Amino acid sequence: MAVVQSSEIQRRLGLSIKDRESLVITPLLNERDAFSVDSIDLRLGGHFLLPQVPPQPYATLDSENPKTVPLHVHVPWGKYLVVPAHQTVLGVTLEFIKLPFDLSGQILTKSSIARTFVVIETAPWIHPSYRGCLTLEIANVSNTPLLLHPGVRIGQLVLQAISPPPDPKEDLKLKGNYLGPVYPEAPKFKNLKEELGGIGITEVDLPGICANCKLPAT
Repeated sequence: MAVVQSSEIQRRLGLSIKDRESLVITPLLNERDAFSVDSIDLRLGGHFLLPQVPPQPYATLDSENPKTVPLHVHVPWGKYLVVPAHQTVLGVTLEFIKLPFDLSGQILTKSSIARTFVVIETAPWIHPSYRGCLTLEIANVSNTPLLLHPGVRIGQLVLQAISPPPDPKEDLKLKGNYLGPVYPEAPKFKNLKEELGGIGITEVDLPGICANCKLPAT
C-alpha cells in the first residue's frame, strides 16, 4: 500500500460527500498548517474516559466478567485534564473522519508529543469506510503528571491506498464494533466462552470461577 500525499488528501477533501472517493476530516482548523507531505495533523477533543477500579481485582477480555464502567469526563476549552505518571486514559480526536472505500489509515504520535514520553495511538489501524471520531489511547509513560489541553495537535493521520482497490460496493456494507462514535468508546468484547469455543476450547477458567458450572471454585 502506498502512502497518500497531501495533494491527493486535499483533492479528496474537496470532493462531494456522495463521491465514493471522498474523504471527510472536520472541523479542519488552521488548515494551512495541518498538512505535511505525507500526513495531516489531528487535534485532541474534549471528552475522556478514565479507568476505574473493577469490581474484581482483575479485568478480562470477556463481555460478561467483570463489569467496569469507565468515568466519562468533559474538559472545556482552555481547561486541562491531569494524567498521572504511568497512567492511561482514553481520549478522542476533535475531528470527525470518513474514509473512502479504497483508503485505510493509522494515527501516529506527533514527535514533539512522543518526546515528552507520551504515547498516543488508536487501535491503531483504521479500516476503509470508517466513520467517526477516533478513540485515542493516551499513555503517560513519564515520571511526571501530564496536562492535556483539548485542541492541541496530538497526532498525525497517515493514509494508505489499497492496491488493488476493493469493490466500491463493499463500502455499503459497513460493519464493526466501532462505527460513528463522537466520544471515546470503551472496549467491546464477545462472550469469552463463545469466542474460544469457536476454536475448540470448551472449558474456560477465570479466577475463583468454576470452568464448567460458573460457581465459585472451592
